[in-house]
Amino acid sequence: MNELYNNLTAYGRCCPTKLMIYDPRDFIQWTEENFTYVKYNPRKDINRYGLSITSLDGGLSGNPDLDSLPEYNRENNTKLTERDFATPTPVYEYPDLKAILDPIKTHVCRSHVLRIDPGGYFPPHRDFRRDVFDSFRLLIPLENMNPPRHSFIIEDKIVHWEEGAMYFVDTARMHYLFNASFEPSYMIVINAILNKTTVDYVISNLRYM
Repeated sequence: MNELYNNLTAYGRCCPTKLMIYDPRDFIQWTEENFTYVKYNPRKDINRYGLSITSLDGGLSGNPDLDSLPEYNRENNTKLTERDFATPTPVYEYPDLKAILDPIKTHVCRSHVLRIDPGGYFPPHRDFRRDVFDSFRLLIPLENMNPPRHSFIIEDKIVHWEEGAMYFVDTARMHYLFNASFEPSYMIVINAILNKTTVDYVISNLRYM
């Protein structure tokens, strides 16, 4: 499986694709008008909120979709993994998002819209530990994601995004982010199961190929 992951990282740590949400602000407005964002990892007092694109049951409660899985599993004697959160919610049905995800629909798990309110942050971390590479991250920055208002750092590099574009991001590298503005930041986080189908899909849609 590591070899498949290396096939992606060979192209870089943050790679834009040709796949787009063409009007990110319309998508954000649609989500805010039709759904309720809920606390992301409610155990932490940080200004972060989420809206599930896929969930355990197709619902939008965020429980346990947006919780810390290790902590939830310990408290509830469960063994949930990212792959268990594979049922599309109504958010999935937004046309541009659906067009991006439908070709790999059966390989998408635990995905969500993330809203980082002013002062919200993620501390330095890695999304993968030891040699467990069974999924990878695709990000779609939507609004207020660029410096100086918002900083997303991978190792020692600040990322400059094209909002609305889907990126492969090597989140096995240390990364962190902070919203230093007075407005919320929005992005989509897609977890894709690591296999030949998903890797081929991303590589075939990379820009500058």
